[in-house]
Amino acid sequence: MKRISKSQYLKGLQCPKALWLYRNRKDLAPEVSEGRQFIFDTGHEVGVLAQRYFGDGVEITEPYYKIDQAIRSTSKAVGRGEDLIFEATACSESGAYSRIDIFKKVAGSDTWDMIEVKSSTGVKDYHIDDMALQRHAFSGAGYRIGKSILMHVNNSYMRSGNLDLQSLFTLENCTAIVEEKLAEIGSNVGDLIKIINSRIEPEIAIGGHCSNPFECDYIPYCWDHVPDYSVYDIFSGSKLETLLEKDILDICKVPDDFDLTDRQAVEIRAYKEKRIHKDITAIKEFLERLKYPLYYLDYETIAPAVPLFDNSSPYETIPFQFSLHVQSKKGGDLKHIEFLHRGTDDPRPGFLEALVDACRKRGSVVVYNQPFESGVNNKLALKFPAYAARLEKINDRMVDLLVPFRSRHLYHPEMEGSASLKSVLPAFVPDLTYEGLAIDNGEIASIAYNRSIRGLVPEDEKKQLFENLREYCKLDTLAEVRLVDVLYNSA
Repeated sequence: MKRISKSQYLKGLQCPKALWLYRNRKDLAPEVSEGRQFIFDTGHEVGVLAQRYFGDGVEITEPYYKIDQAIRSTSKAVGRGEDLIFEATACSESGAYSRIDIFKKVAGSDTWDMIEVKSSTGVKDYHIDDMALQRHAFSGAGYRIGKSILMHVNNSYMRSGNLDLQSLFTLENCTAIVEEKLAEIGSNVGDLIKIINSRIEPEIAIGGHCSNPFECDYIPYCWDHVPDYSVYDIFSGSKLETLLEKDILDICKVPDDFDLTDRQAVEIRAYKEKRIHKDITAIKEFLERLKYPLYYLDYETIAPAVPLFDNSSPYETIPFQFSLHVQSKKGGDLKHIEFLHRGTDDPRPGFLEALVDACRKRGSVVVYNQPFESGVNNKLALKFPAYAARLEKINDRMVDLLVPFRSRHLYHPEMEGSASLKSVLPAFVPDLTYEGLAIDNGEIASIAYNRSIRGLVPEDEKKQLFENLREYCKLDTLAEVRLVDVLYNSA
């Protein structure tokens, strides 16, 4: 009999075709990205701490692919009277199998509570499907199940000294809502196992489910017929449905009389005519906000699930680096100032001291996506009140360079609907590129620094890592300089 795991069940609920491809087209499986691996590692870190929360228990250690051995080991642990089992495994007669992070026996009974550990900060809809499949598998294997509990990170916890595991985690009793799901599990499992057994690839249309609740691994395969820049990038809802009903994917085929917002009209006209759109009046109004000297600023941050430093919370954004290009007048020479914390202690005190000194007291502070940098500053002001007034003044001086590109005051067809820095820069300044950099985006910068500050980078590799971080962050603010030049040249 074919079996289906918890993760495969969730994949099948999102898209039966994705499940079929996972089981039958191993050649399409993507490599695990650095970002996804970091998510896995975070989940493992939280899981280990959750075990410590409950204390001494026995762990079922068989690898995920040795299902029968793990099931037998679980049964033996239960049989010899263990009352706290980590990674217990069971399979129902329907073929659904699952591990459970914490399998805890209710004292004085033969009932077991199931505690699923997540690195999230709350209960999500797909967690309920996850827990329902687990309950189905274990009850179907003959275990008497009591509560279904989700154990997640408590983002209101503030670290002070050693980790307080009792405060780091929140346990939510989800039994009632999980039990409501149980009625549909058996039929769902049966349907999905039939799909796995089929020799025929299911015909499932692409759509919003391809990225909800997770981005599907098979988008490159299923979306192969869709242009890189298509109607999916511009439209949604009924407008998108209308175009799809007419088999229109190519933006160039959108009818000239199709109902468009002003923004959509700019994007489509620019793409069809292969020309840059300029709203000169709006560009001039934006440039008039700039007061020299200009301080082009960019932050790099980490947001660890488990707080590393005192006076920080789970997933709190912790800045560790900034780059600042200073320009005293239009077209003037640039002065570069930077900060990068290289130790394993809290980077925020040194960051703050360097930041307020470098930004001085007058002149516009130019950032790309102001809510990010200003949000970091607001959080720093709360945690380090001695700097609050100066941080508030820096925020007051901020000008968001994203605005004229997001608002389509200046739009290049090669932006392909995106106003991110990584889309705008190559469109307008092709000679300035992130290509070839060892670190070429903020996610990788964050992951690299996170490994360094945890002592996971060998000493002989740190120098190059820090140089890579410096090079990347410096390019971000140089990109801001060049894009302001583009705006001046366009006005």
